[in-house]
Amino acid sequence: MKHKSILSIFIFLLGLSVTTTSCEDMLTPDMNRYNEGFSGRDTVNFYFGIIANVQDMVEQNQLLNDLRSDLATVSTYSSDTISDIINYNRQPNGENGLLNRAAYYKVINQCNFYLSRVDTLAQKNDMQYMKKEFAQVVNIRAWVYMQLVQTYGRVPFISKPVNDSNTGWETNPEAWATADNLVDLLKKDLEAANRIEHDTKYGGYPAYGQLDTKTGFTVNTSYLLFYSDLILGDLYLLRGRGVAGESSSDYVKAASYYYHFLKERAQDKGHVVTSTRASITKHEEQGTDIYSYTGNADSWMNLFANTSSLQANENITVIPSSANGQSGHKILSQAAQIYGFDMTSTISGGQVSVGLYGNLRSRQVEPSEAYLQLSAAQNYAHVDKYSDTGNDLEWEYYEGAGDARIYATAPTYRVTNGTGNERFIMKDAPKGKFKFYKSVYRLRQVYLRYAEAINRAGYPRLAFAVLRNGLAKKKFPKGLLAEVDVNSIDTENKTFKYIYSLDSCEQNNAINYIGVDELRRMEKDPMYATYLDFGYAASTGDYWTNNGIHEAGCGLSTVEDSLYSYDEAVVNRVADELVRTEGLSASAAVKRARQIVIKEGEGGEGSEGGEGGEGGSGTVIPDLSDYTDITPEPTLPDPMEINAVETMIADELALEMAFEGTRMFDLIRLALHKNNDSFLPADYGTNWLAWKIARRNEPLAPYAEPRVMDGALYNKLLNPENWYIRNPEY
Repeated sequence: MKHKSILSIFIFLLGLSVTTTSCEDMLTPDMNRYNEGFSGRDTVNFYFGIIANVQDMVEQNQLLNDLRSDLATVSTYSSDTISDIINYNRQPNGENGLLNRAAYYKVINQCNFYLSRVDTLAQKNDMQYMKKEFAQVVNIRAWVYMQLVQTYGRVPFISKPVNDSNTGWETNPEAWATADNLVDLLKKDLEAANRIEHDTKYGGYPAYGQLDTKTGFTVNTSYLLFYSDLILGDLYLLRGRGVAGESSSDYVKAASYYYHFLKERAQDKGHVVTSTRASITKHEEQGTDIYSYTGNADSWMNLFANTSSLQANENITVIPSSANGQSGHKILSQAAQIYGFDMTSTISGGQVSVGLYGNLRSRQVEPSEAYLQLSAAQNYAHVDKYSDTGNDLEWEYYEGAGDARIYATAPTYRVTNGTGNERFIMKDAPKGKFKFYKSVYRLRQVYLRYAEAINRAGYPRLAFAVLRNGLAKKKFPKGLLAEVDVNSIDTENKTFKYIYSLDSCEQNNAINYIGVDELRRMEKDPMYATYLDFGYAASTGDYWTNNGIHEAGCGLSTVEDSLYSYDEAVVNRVADELVRTEGLSASAAVKRARQIVIKEGEGGEGSEGGEGGEGGSGTVIPDLSDYTDITPEPTLPDPMEINAVETMIADELALEMAFEGTRMFDLIRLALHKNNDSFLPADYGTNWLAWKIARRNEPLAPYAEPRVMDGALYNKLLNPENWYIRNPEY
């Protein structure tokens, strides 16, 4: 290997680019430059060049995701470029400053060239040392293809390097990649990468040390890694085939990949959801009933701060930014500027300092009414001096306080040229500071996708636990208790049934709603150990100690919280969906929802004795060794219950992940799930997505007056083609 600073290589390669025009994805690539010094055995230069060119598409990808979603809207100062994206004016690629499909294919072509030349059999010290880097390039290519498909819907798939712009690959590719076939096109290479990463003896991940961005922000290159577990999980989740109860469904496969990542990374890196959260303080005027609230989101916003630890591994994969173009780095400042922050950059003593200044006239995008109303609709639960042993000194709802995360995500911000406090989107300017990286994957995002997968796999109560309590061994019921239902013993036919109930949990904020049927199905699931077992513990302790994602903005979960409980929150969401889609009255919808979720009159999924009544006390039970157990199989959840929990996950994705470049992809993926559900109308998801986005400017609570919306936008989005950016025209 050449003896050259990794940092200097990285800085140099950040400046490399390939010029493109509006209707060409690549001019004739400079393959001579690719070939220079490229032996297939000494490729670190080229690998970092690939990472560098991911910079050219990552910010565009973020903005196209967020601007088209239900969370953003135009401002008084929006440019035509921004308003066209937000308003779904579908122009050909190249006719809008934010559209550049070429940036994605530039990375793909570099990956294809690398993969065509890399020598994975090359050995040093009896190790095939190129395999780890090979796996990374496979992962990066797959991730970029996934962004393309979710942005454009249907795109050319190429797996060989393009060295001639006249090959016609744009209109006659190897295949056309879509959400339905992308996993099949990529999984062979990804599964090979997965085997390398899981090889504890010779595999794993490449390690290249630290990157000094000369800004005071040093990032370990371990944070530049892409993980095949996450990408395979995302691909299966995107396709979303199968129904609840099928162990071969895409949802089970997705959940298994997420689970494996979380389990292994929990062991190696401490990847658990911590108590880091935003909070709200209540202020009461002495001697009156008048009170007000203030939010404190500093602790939660620290997850996005510029620290070398990247906040205790909450960030999993990042793409670093520079702060000054003189170094040849890519400056990832476009999002902050569009959201209203002017930037200054100075260099002194080799270090770069950056200043951000809110400017109302630079603010082209505002948080939508839908986002503000969703945040305001949350119930904040205040717990004073909470402990796992249940010693709560004080507990109450803060009426009307909403979700505390908004104080960091889109707070009111005073600027000199404004009329007062104005709302600014601040994920790219945490605490008014320039953010030196883009997060591609972070921990809570992975848990929310895991929840999405297990919900569709048939475990909505476990999925709700990801939101409310977090997944940890001590929060689960100790198990199932079973006793013979003496009233069911049939001596003539020699049959009997069991009554099941839940054993107690170890702590106060336990998952007390998991339900007998769901726990029985979990224990009978043939894939249980690969994606549902949260009893995992090693000699050094129990790694499954997560807090609920909802707790990040709405206070700690306790048994006293009846509003954000399964039987209350999910019942209400099922009812909301029934009112929206079937026009039922509120009372009729709630009655039907309670029958669906609580199964009133049947013992109830969440009850201690969920199936049948108590046996007669003192009854003598005969020898049952030659009797047949005819206990009914546990029932599957109602499809409307799964659908309702999925919409709640969608809400949590908005509250936790807003303006991080995932929202439109989340909406599309969830809409496809609903459309693929054979128990729901074929266009259920299409209508849901169109309705969500068409209500983004309505100052209404999430399900209030469901017929009120932007009718023109709704009708436009009833055509799924309009969910996507148009491909270039040739």
